[in-house]
Amino acid sequence: MKSKLLIFLSMLLPAISMGAMNLRGIVYDVGLQYNPGQYSVENFDEQVVRYDMAVIADSLHCNAVRIEGEDLRRLTKAAEIAAEKGLKVFFNPWLMDADADDVATYMAKAAKRAELLRQKGIDITFVAGCEFSLFNRGIFEGNNVNERIASMMKLQQLADKPKKLQAATDEITMKLNRALGAIVKAVREHFKGDVTYSAGTWERVAWTMFDGIGVDYYRDRQSDREYIDGLGEYLRYGKPVWVMEVGCCAFEGAAQLGGGGFTVLQGVDKDGNGIYSGGKAPARSEKEQADYAEQQIRILNDTAIDGMFIFEFSFPIAPYRATGLDSDMTAYPIVKSFPADDPRSSQMPPWQPKEAFLRVAQVYGELSR
Repeated sequence: MKSKLLIFLSMLLPAISMGAMNLRGIVYDVGLQYNPGQYSVENFDEQVVRYDMAVIADSLHCNAVRIEGEDLRRLTKAAEIAAEKGLKVFFNPWLMDADADDVATYMAKAAKRAELLRQKGIDITFVAGCEFSLFNRGIFEGNNVNERIASMMKLQQLADKPKKLQAATDEITMKLNRALGAIVKAVREHFKGDVTYSAGTWERVAWTMFDGIGVDYYRDRQSDREYIDGLGEYLRYGKPVWVMEVGCCAFEGAAQLGGGGFTVLQGVDKDGNGIYSGGKAPARSEKEQADYAEQQIRILNDTAIDGMFIFEFSFPIAPYRATGLDSDMTAYPIVKSFPADDPRSSQMPPWQPKEAFLRVAQVYGELSR
């Protein structure tokens, strides 16, 4: 636990170095339905997971992994494999496009599995959701994430009407915390370890119900000072704070877009070519992604947070192609996967490291010594 003095200093001067982060992590996806009926990881191969976890621990020098996915069997197996490599597990079950009641029921089942893992001696923290207001129903209007993003953007139209904006924000906050409260209650009935949540920066979470604070803290156009000062909102609670996601895509200009870089790809035409904002495909730049990752690791290591997770290890649903649609370029993985018609997709491993992989390995390696 931090001393009272350390907590006080972190509230006032979050930019001051408080010592190295405890956790150096990465996000590992075992399959999510961003689009109904389509998993981001189609085939769950235990051999690949075992290989990946060894790489995460030994080559990337991580000591923690945030495992996210919908299928509880996949999550459980991946957590067991991660633990075998000595990784602390952030167990992140994720049921998208459901309402709070369905999510609470699902989370209760997940909590039972997580508790069995904890009782086996696995160092595990339960992540009771991620950006619920966008990825689930009942907070913003809309039946899918794109519609809910549009609803959230409408709030900006109230900027010149502060009373209406405040009223709308208060209502959203009330709905969100009511939903999270029901989910946390369901989780704690079965899981006796620490519970956190992966919040969007727009969400005003009642953090008193959680043991630690998690925030998806992407950087876009902020200065170093602006970015670091924003952590004060989370550090003031005196609880462990984890940056649950940070990263950028692999094209020129992606760093200034941060968590919004994926929106550059707006669709695919009838010939399978990408449709990009501005009418032109950006130039691929693995260096930009690598520079961003290194900068964020170094900056965050000099704050009072307890750890961070680079987003993300792999994302097979967005493969790399040298010609045609390069989906990898507008996604966040630090390794590039390949389409099914590429023989490299059936090799071990079915991916190749990008510059960001090498850079994360270098900087995490320095911090691990």
